[in-house]
Amino acid sequence: MTSLTTVASLESVQLLSEASYGCEHLAAVLGGSNADQFKRSFCSQYESLAPYTKPEAVAVQTTGLRTVSSLKPKYHCLTCSEICLSTERRAHTKSTGHVFYLESRNRYVFCESCADFVYDHGLERLAGPMAKYEADYGKAKWVPDAASDAYVKNNANKNPCSRRGARGVWNMGQTCYQAVILQALLHDPSLNAYFLAGGHDIHTCERSFCMACAAAEVFMDFNSGEKTEAVSAATLLYHGWDASREMAGHRQQDAHEYFQFLVNALHASTPGHSESYEEKCQCFFHKTFYGELRSSVMCHKCGKTTHTYDPMADLSLDVQLQNKKRKLGARSATSLSNATLVGCLESFTAVEDLHADAAYHCEKCGNTPQRASKRLQIHRLPAILCMQLKRYEHNSTSSEKVNGHIDFPLTLNMLPYTVKKDKERVDTSRYIYDLSTVVVHQGTMDSGHYFAYTRVAGDKWVLMDDNKVTVASVADVLRQDAYLLFYGIRSIEREKSS
Repeated sequence: MTSLTTVASLESVQLLSEASYGCEHLAAVLGGSNADQFKRSFCSQYESLAPYTKPEAVAVQTTGLRTVSSLKPKYHCLTCSEICLSTERRAHTKSTGHVFYLESRNRYVFCESCADFVYDHGLERLAGPMAKYEADYGKAKWVPDAASDAYVKNNANKNPCSRRGARGVWNMGQTCYQAVILQALLHDPSLNAYFLAGGHDIHTCERSFCMACAAAEVFMDFNSGEKTEAVSAATLLYHGWDASREMAGHRQQDAHEYFQFLVNALHASTPGHSESYEEKCQCFFHKTFYGELRSSVMCHKCGKTTHTYDPMADLSLDVQLQNKKRKLGARSATSLSNATLVGCLESFTAVEDLHADAAYHCEKCGNTPQRASKRLQIHRLPAILCMQLKRYEHNSTSSEKVNGHIDFPLTLNMLPYTVKKDKERVDTSRYIYDLSTVVVHQGTMDSGHYFAYTRVAGDKWVLMDDNKVTVASVADVLRQDAYLLFYGIRSIEREKSS
């Protein structure tokens, strides 16, 4: 999430002899040639708003659908004085380029580029630090003196918008599978920005047992500064039981299957989402979680290649080949310990010959069976990439869990596994992913326990074991026998303006 209280600049602090806060966008405006005009607009609109008013009492219909916009705060554009609801800000910014708004109830400044409220001490002084006190009680305006300025400056901190500490998730009876997936999502900046900024409006949503509403409540509870104990995700759990018979009940579930279920449920709860694969979905969850795979089949006789495209919410990577090699040749687990995530990805995207029992019928060759080869590649990557290391081996007589370590990196370049041509000319930074969460399963196929290692506050790691939170080192993380790996894209390309 963009910083809420990041210092605008050291120079502005020294120049104004006070601690300045805000964001980089506000710092650019206040330090530019239009700073005076912006401040005048801020003061004018600040004084024109009636501060701290109660919502109006309005008469509404008792039946049918209705939206009571008068009960919602308004956002006054600080550039052109246009008045918007929270759902209209983004469109106004996109069409005009205006970024800053004044919220009508508390007169807070909102930056649409940050999708967050920002605070600046200089603007606070312009508005009057005792504005509420004066409006409510008719008292004389307090004028800050040099001692007060010095106190603010010396006791203010450059405090980035990062959570102090970390919170676990309560186990409600074999629900550790849910806890580890929630930890992977609760620490993602884009998901926090979406839910905390009202991306899914729980007050106007009319879906029964809405999974997105339940998820929004978990995100708000998790980010509450007043609480330090573990988070309860009971509503999300029970809504999941209502949505899926397979997920219902207090029995152990597979964390990978729960991730797929939750992602699909969040996507289905988004207004305006598309269920048809032919129609490109533009909803937030689709862009965040869903990528696209391309399957290419080439006829060995005529060389014709056909492509098919399928959506993907994660990558399931086969480690069973490594296990078979260990069984056949090695007396120790050295061959498995030498296995790597990069090797699994290379195997996943490697060309493979189709066997005779799956012969390819080539249209160009008269729809006759021909020898062919197949290759899977990633056509589009999601912002959050989940990879499952397939540790469960099934055959006609038995099933077993594949134990052993697979090396995985903190940073991963996904470009080699995509369909991009002329890869040496591609901006590689758009394909760099950073490890965010490692999910581990301890036990057998039929029973066991999930826990997760999650990155917090930039480069710090913690062990999340249900409600228990323990500080961990990078070495602790990298030595785990991972089941699920979550990687977040480092740089998100902004959508081009139309």
